[in-house]
Order: sequence, then C-alpha cells, then structure tokens
Amino acid sequence: MFKGLLIDLDGCVYRGEALIEGSDKAIKIFKSMGIKILFLTNNSTRTPEEYAKKLIKLGIDTNPSEVMTSAIATAHYMRSLERKPCYIIGESALKEAIAQEGFEIIENGIMAKYVVCGLDTNFNYRKLVEACIAIQKGAKFIATNADPMLPIEDGYLPGAGAIVNAIRTATGVRPIIIGKPSKYIINLAIERLGIDKSSIAIVGDRIDTDVKAGKNSGIFTILIEKNKYIQGKIKPDLIINNLMDLVRYIE
Repeated sequence: MFKGLLIDLDGCVYRGEALIEGSDKAIKIFKSMGIKILFLTNNSTRTPEEYAKKLIKLGIDTNPSEVMTSAIATAHYMRSLERKPCYIIGESALKEAIAQEGFEIIENGIMAKYVVCGLDTNFNYRKLVEACIAIQKGAKFIATNADPMLPIEDGYLPGAGAIVNAIRTATGVRPIIIGKPSKYIINLAIERLGIDKSSIAIVGDRIDTDVKAGKNSGIFTILIEKNKYIQGKIKPDLIINNLMDLVRYIE
C-alpha cells in the first residue's frame, strides 16, 4: 500500500525522552516490508545526527539521512536568497544549518536582512526586541514552524509558534513558514524519499500541522491517537492509536 512513510517524531515515536510503546517494533517492521522511512520533524533544536543518536538510544536503528528537520528545510529554502546577515532566534542546530549555507549570523537586529525564528529555550525580551528592530527595518521574517506546543512525557511545553506569534503580534508581519503544514518541507521530503507521492503517507499527531501538510501536498494522511485533534474541517484519511496499529492496517 505504501512505499514511503513520513513519520513525525514528537508525539508519534516518543514523548520527551520516553519511547511510545511499540514504536521501535513498528518501524523495524515497516523497514522489513521494504517501506522507506523519513522522520519529518518541525522541531529545529537538534541536528539530524543528534536525532539519529536519540532514536538509536531508544532502540530504533536509523541514520541522519533518514531525518529531516525544519531547520534543514529552512536552510535549504535560504539557498535561493542573497547572502546577507541573519538574526536567528533558535538553538545551535538552526544556526549551524543556516551558517553552512554561507549566511553570516549576527547578534543584533540593526544590520540583519533576515530574521529566522525557531524554538529557542533561552528566548527572552531582548531577543524579541532585536527581531522587531530588524523586521521594522525591512528584514524578511522566516519561521521554521508555527507549532504552538511541544509534546513531552506528561504534557507539553511552549513550541516555536509561541515565539513566532510574539514577533508577529509585535510587528504585524506574517512570517514565511517552512515547516509543516507548508508544502515546501513536504516536497523536499518527497524528493529525499525518491518515491512518487501517490505511494507516500504522512503520519503525525496533529491536524493543524501533519494532516494539513499532507492535504496541502496531496498525500495520504494518518493521524495518531484516536479522537485527538479531530475537530474541524480537515479530516485525516486514517486515524490510529499508535504505529503498531498502522502495521496491522498495512498487513
């Protein structure tokens, strides 16, 4: 049925540092079926190498080429832009990805021509001020994603969207969003898999990012956790409780 799966990480494979039961077994079975896997996360705080190490620690055999983050997708998007100074709100993984594309990372907003925003666990008022100064002076506002929350073991933490929306509220400027539900990151992921999109499904735990991204891109959509986030006009093609449910569905 499927030759490729785009699988979200937070809330689908694990919550925080805890593996969701059965996820490791399910992914092993998918691969034994010949299904290509690409872990697709809006979380920009780690590099693909760091995510691969985390997955291996949780018992999931993978490698960095099987992980795509919103930071990597954002850096790829910026390849087409003129190399001018960037002010970045985000962790080192995002800064590293942008710097590798030849952009200068600066620590104030006055000279910045781009403001790139992702999840930043050290976000503060000073960073908000610098971003607003840059955008007022005409800097392009780019966001890795607009997820309002980040799932953890016993609840959630504020996501990148909480920071992005603070900047948007203060400036009145809508950002260019690269991560899910944007078609940009999905098209990049499809290209990475090298499979026709008619044979690809996206698996996630949110209607407003994962399912919407799939619908925007014309691929099969699967929502994890029955009765969660199923309100609204957008409906997934399939609702399951966990990845092992998907194994049974395919079998």
